[in-house]
Amino acid sequence: MKKRFFLLLGSLLMTCVSSFAQQVQEDLRTDRQLVFPTFREAKVLQTFNRSIKVKGNIMYKNAALCFVDEKDGKVRQAFTDNILGVEFDSLRYVKVDATAMGQIVAERGYNRLLAVTTIDMKRYKEITTGNTDLPFVSLDMGGMGMDQFIDLSGSEQQANKGYPLRRDYYFYLKGRIIPAKERLIKKEVTPEMKVAFKNLMADRWWSWKDEKSLTKLLMYFPE
Repeated sequence: MKKRFFLLLGSLLMTCVSSFAQQVQEDLRTDRQLVFPTFREAKVLQTFNRSIKVKGNIMYKNAALCFVDEKDGKVRQAFTDNILGVEFDSLRYVKVDATAMGQIVAERGYNRLLAVTTIDMKRYKEITTGNTDLPFVSLDMGGMGMDQFIDLSGSEQQANKGYPLRRDYYFYLKGRIIPAKERLIKKEVTPEMKVAFKNLMADRWWSWKDEKSLTKLLMYFPE
């Protein structure tokens, strides 16, 4: 009877720990519009082995790369057609789509796990009574809507304990960006790791929203 009791108690504790970890992830917040408090030196990696240096940052609004235009001092969102990624010292980002940059949070060989951090608009709407307007300013150049910059007047979100954030994960496999979803990822697993992958998915503590869990998958892909 005692053994059963302690087993049940242990199970309950593990459940609580898991729930707490998920809650911590859900409560990720920031009081800034940008990832870094100030614009910093950034190396923008381009196609054909080229690169340029800029004063850059990452916007929480859409995970886009932005930079200070030396011509007029305005902050603009970068066009990413010829951009592969960006490096801020030891922090490295890879372009995930036409806008978002994903931070490399783990890697094995040429394979990488990327995290895209943005403002959680659903939760933001809940805590601002339905308001989805962020303090960002966009400038329409000649009706093309291609030139954007941010309000840097200091109007950061102080109420409601800051902006709620969300993290979405992607894998970079042989130059391809793949969302961290089981139906997509299982197609990339090597034949000899299929059984191990199936067993991993059966693990009750496994989570597609947990960074440590996803990091383990890097060994399941061909290098």
